Amino acid sequence: MSIEGQPKSRPYSITQDRKVIISFPNPSFNGDHVIVKTDSRNGQVPVNKVGLFSYITLSWMSSMIMKLYKHRDQALREEDVWEISDWESCDINTLRLQKIWEDEVATHGEKRSSFLRVWFKFIQTRLYIKILLVLISAVLAFFMSGFMTNLMVSYLESESTDLWYGIALVAINIVGQILRAVSFAVMMFFGVQTGIRFRAGMLGVVYKKILRLKSIKGKVASEIITIFGADSMRVYNTCSSLVYLLAFPIYVIIGTAYAYYLIGYWCFIALATFIFFNQLQANLSTFVAALRRKTLIHTDKRVNKKNSSMKMIKMYGWEDSFKAAIIAIRKSEVRVLLTAAILNSITSAIVPVTPSIAAVATISTYRAFGNELTASTAFGLVSTLDFLRYIMAQVPLATRSFGESRVTFERIKKLMLREEYQVPSSEVLDDSNAIELQDAVFQWNLMTDSDNKSQKRNERTTKTKKSENEGRILLGSINLNVKKGQVVGICGSVGCGKSSLISAILGRMPQKTGHLAVRGNIAYAAQQAWVFNGTLRENILFGQPFDHNWYTQVIYACGLEPDLDLLPNRDETEIGERGINISGGQKQRISLARAVYSKSDIYLLDDPLSAVDVHVGHHLFHRCIKRLLQGKTVILVTHQLQYLKDCDEMLVMEEGRIVENGSHESMLEYGGQYNSMIGHYHATSASTATTGKDESLSCRSEDDQRGKSGEKLQKDKSDASLSKESKGKLTIKEDAGVGMVTFGTYKSYINAAGGFTVATAFLLLYIISLGTVVFTDWWLSISLGETKKSSEATPTANMSVNVSISTTMTTNSLYQNSTEPTKSQTGGMDFYLSIYLASIGAIILLASLKSVIGSTVMVKASDRLHNRALDNVMKAPMAFFDANPTGRILNRFSRDMDEGDAFLPHSLDLLLYFTSMVLILLTTAAANLPWIVIAFVPVGLFYFGFKKISAESIRQLKRFENVARSPLINHVATSGAGLSAIVAYNQQRQFIIKCMQYTDVTSTALMLFEGSMRWIELWLNIVSSLMVVATVLTMVLTKGTIGVALAALSLSLIIRVVSLMQHLVKYSNDAEARFTSIERIQEYVSQLDTEVDTTSVVPDESWPREGGIAFTDVSMRYRQNLDPVLRNVQFDIKAKQKVGIVGRTGAGKSSMAAALFRLCDLSEGHIYIDGVDIAQIPRKTLRSRLSAIPQDPVLFSGTIRYNLDPFNLYSEELIWAALEQVHMKEKVRQFCEQLDFEVEENGGNFSVGERQLFCLGRAILRKNKILVLDEATASIDTSTDAIIQQTIRDSFSDCTVLTIAHRLNTVLHCDLILIMEAGEILETGHPQNLMANPHSVFNKMIRAQTVKMPSS
Repeated sequence: MSIEGQPKSRPYSITQDRKVIISFPNPSFNGDHVIVKTDSRNGQVPVNKVGLFSYITLSWMSSMIMKLYKHRDQALREEDVWEISDWESCDINTLRLQKIWEDEVATHGEKRSSFLRVWFKFIQTRLYIKILLVLISAVLAFFMSGFMTNLMVSYLESESTDLWYGIALVAINIVGQILRAVSFAVMMFFGVQTGIRFRAGMLGVVYKKILRLKSIKGKVASEIITIFGADSMRVYNTCSSLVYLLAFPIYVIIGTAYAYYLIGYWCFIALATFIFFNQLQANLSTFVAALRRKTLIHTDKRVNKKNSSMKMIKMYGWEDSFKAAIIAIRKSEVRVLLTAAILNSITSAIVPVTPSIAAVATISTYRAFGNELTASTAFGLVSTLDFLRYIMAQVPLATRSFGESRVTFERIKKLMLREEYQVPSSEVLDDSNAIELQDAVFQWNLMTDSDNKSQKRNERTTKTKKSENEGRILLGSINLNVKKGQVVGICGSVGCGKSSLISAILGRMPQKTGHLAVRGNIAYAAQQAWVFNGTLRENILFGQPFDHNWYTQVIYACGLEPDLDLLPNRDETEIGERGINISGGQKQRISLARAVYSKSDIYLLDDPLSAVDVHVGHHLFHRCIKRLLQGKTVILVTHQLQYLKDCDEMLVMEEGRIVENGSHESMLEYGGQYNSMIGHYHATSASTATTGKDESLSCRSEDDQRGKSGEKLQKDKSDASLSKESKGKLTIKEDAGVGMVTFGTYKSYINAAGGFTVATAFLLLYIISLGTVVFTDWWLSISLGETKKSSEATPTANMSVNVSISTTMTTNSLYQNSTEPTKSQTGGMDFYLSIYLASIGAIILLASLKSVIGSTVMVKASDRLHNRALDNVMKAPMAFFDANPTGRILNRFSRDMDEGDAFLPHSLDLLLYFTSMVLILLTTAAANLPWIVIAFVPVGLFYFGFKKISAESIRQLKRFENVARSPLINHVATSGAGLSAIVAYNQQRQFIIKCMQYTDVTSTALMLFEGSMRWIELWLNIVSSLMVVATVLTMVLTKGTIGVALAALSLSLIIRVVSLMQHLVKYSNDAEARFTSIERIQEYVSQLDTEVDTTSVVPDESWPREGGIAFTDVSMRYRQNLDPVLRNVQFDIKAKQKVGIVGRTGAGKSSMAAALFRLCDLSEGHIYIDGVDIAQIPRKTLRSRLSAIPQDPVLFSGTIRYNLDPFNLYSEELIWAALEQVHMKEKVRQFCEQLDFEVEENGGNFSVGERQLFCLGRAILRKNKILVLDEATASIDTSTDAIIQQTIRDSFSDCTVLTIAHRLNTVLHCDLILIMEAGEILETGHPQNLMANPHSVFNKMIRAQTVKMPSS
């Protein structure tokens, strides 16, 4: 850094010079760059550069707030805000926190280390400064409440006519009130800065740890999302609200000391009261923290469940099942949330009245023993105790936040102590070797998380089957030497350990024994290709500098050249999240191109040819692997046995071991398993034609071809179309919203809470609850008045409507002269005290009742909104999921939902409290002294105007903060999915930089939002203080013309009203800001387009009986402004026919399947199944009657049983029979849980081939008449494939089967071939007839095959 006073080194700086532009793509901001236009010299938030006066008055925020108000009708743009300052940046704080954590582990060891202690060390220096600020603020607050009040009342009681003494008191009031307001604002904003720094460092440390983990699956993945969402905000809030916990003992000590000065040892009654209620609150908070741990478990499960493939859920018609599963988790979460909310609400209701209870107990006891109590003493004592009221009201929230943060720290500690990825040694024993494995044994961990209870349970339940499980997850006695420049092919049956061997070489699979060494840089193409949300070029370059000549060669060698011609913006076209808008084969080729472009030494290619047709496969192998990668070390896992003969060496694996290895010729001569596999491959290939049209199917490939024809690439997948007008943009901009939160948002929340009737009843209960406080204060005033014989009825009545305990004490004590109560007075005191104590019980009872009902109403409102939003999301068309990244959706169901669950109820509770109290106080003031209304008018006008200005900035900044979170969460989710690729290509630095960029944007949003809140609080405080000063000045000037009691009452009222108005404005702004989260959830409830069914036909349970399919002049486009992807498609498929659908990339094959499943509505034409127009059938009914086996097999988190039968429709016998048919029965029986074995998200604990077999098992169970196979056996070896083909022929012999294919030998047995091009049917006919025609397109495609052709 060149700027003086700033850190010198920022290893992960966003830009080197930190100038005026942060340049990085942000999906939420429509890909625009974040441009900072400000008066700051380098575009940063100027908080650390402004002068002392500007810092303590927050005047540096003024221009921002006024600018937001001026442009209140426009959405907050990136150029309207600053960049985060250096000291609050993620990189600086990450480095510092990382060092503290490393020291903690080194000092205390892993088991005894504490992230809570790390947090304390990180904020230690600022904590000491904050304690000093708290002390200053507390002294000033006390000075302006108890001490100055005592002086003022003493002056009014005295006979002194010294006006200048009164004027001096006014001057002291002016200075003191301003200093009190400024000190409080500085104290609060200092905490905000601390929280932002720690949050940024924490997220940076956690993200860097993520990139060092061996794997991220299941529970760990959902925990990480929660840490970056709700947990990070809780930790931030703790840093900010910690000031209340620090201030509380200081306030109590100061208050107790002054009370001792006033009344002696009787003050310890008040102290004991405070200690009792504080301990009660602490115990409740501990219990709430335990509930928070339970809540997080359910939250993680719910978030993880939502992170599922919606396309597969819709194709299977499983929306209701998944919605029910999520709602079931949500119900468990809400039960815990409700209990915690009730306890928090009870605490929040009782704790603020603690000063009142303490005052009553102390003064009643003090007077009962005959002590004299003057007006100044009583007023000073009660004001001293009353100055504790605000801090007592904030302590419950601060304690809860601290308890929840401790849970977060425990979670982070467990994550930070997880096993890290270790790069394999480069020390090869033979310099000619690139890879060496000698007597190496590898074993996957049985567990995916570090939950101790789960660990103990697994230890108990798996002992009996330990050997079986070890056999399942072992790579045993691996001996392999790969020479530099060799091409090594690996083949074997499904689940034999091919992908595990690749993982072992990468260092991802835990090594038990043996020697592993890898010399050279590694490039990795995974079996399930990983792409991220960015342009096609960004996915290929992957952080490498652009070399045009090399890039062009890679594009050609990987068969991507024709695809660029089809894209609206060529290689600058945006690829959707998880490659949603491209085919599986295109994802594979992009992944391969990324590997090739990296110019690495070693290439680990895990089945990259499975999803491509013969043309493209031949091109990739010979042009790319053999030619472009000539001289490089390549390990190729493949089921395409025709390419193995061109490899330098081959390995055959079985049950986790290398059973054969050598050259193609030597292994054929050996006559072992490899020879058998090759023979079986050719036999299968030959038999496909000779069996004629009788039976068969499956399809192995996807739409991949480097031909020039075809429709646009993005149209070959569902609704994720890209328009030329948007130049390849896919992800739509997230709407941040403008203007006020609409009445409709509030109405939706009230309706979700039970409607206006419930809301009105709750408000009445609230008023009654506060009314008991009024009654108690009124009754206390009567009791104190009656104890004095000289008390007059009129002044007593005049005081009887006072709602302030402090006022009551003052006015009654003004008439008190006696020192010893009489017997009659004592009896009267007993009577009044009994009534008073009973009313205290009523306060506690009604406050608890209000808390229970209020918490129930608000949590239920949040729950109903969640369920309604979930229902609409499940009904949303695929276009919604294509255009909205998963992180954006998860953000609304995690962070925004957390606002509604936990924070909004607290804000509403305080808002209702302050609103009710202001109304009651104003009513009382108007009844006693009508002129007080005149004094309140200018205050009310100012507050109204100030509220109007401040609300705009707060609302806009809160919306900006809401939107800024989505890219961060999405980036973290993407990083977890592509962890192996990121590390293999050494791109950790780039991804860390991007994570820090996104974190810094959220930090900017947080700082500006909180800064605006503190700015508003400060100026409201100052203006409120000036109004108090004006009232005091009036009293001084009118001394002697107005009664002391009336003057004291006026002063008390104006202090309380103005003070409450300050908090009323604050919490109304806070509640409105939090309602922006409800607004975002409500968007999914009311504004989300859903799949609409205009059904006129509800078929019976047996439909379709035959399975005939007819397309009549079908045209379809994914969006209105795009060209059609299907054009006048017309064909008629007879019942039970087996149909192969082939064509090049973008031909419309997958679009035809999308049309059949009604993933997109037709533009023209009709589709009939058994003569019924499917447009007239409910989508869920239609999809439940069709079966699909996707190219990308999807398994969901849950049991094996749940994955096969989510609706519990089939018996256990049928499920086992289906597993036996797909040859997975023995595999499942190895697990002690068997059908209840937990499947990780996306089936991470099964191979891709095994996942495909499970998907086939689903189809067998459903027994539908129509089956669509989309590359269903692409990741299965040839021999298993042949068995599966026979299973398909047997199980679906009486079904209509549509096979989307590129590998033509898999469709040669079909009854009908449909050849597609550019969304049209180019050619149809029986495969034998088409092959017999030398001019047919199909014949040309067959001749291009390099596999052995069957004889005719």
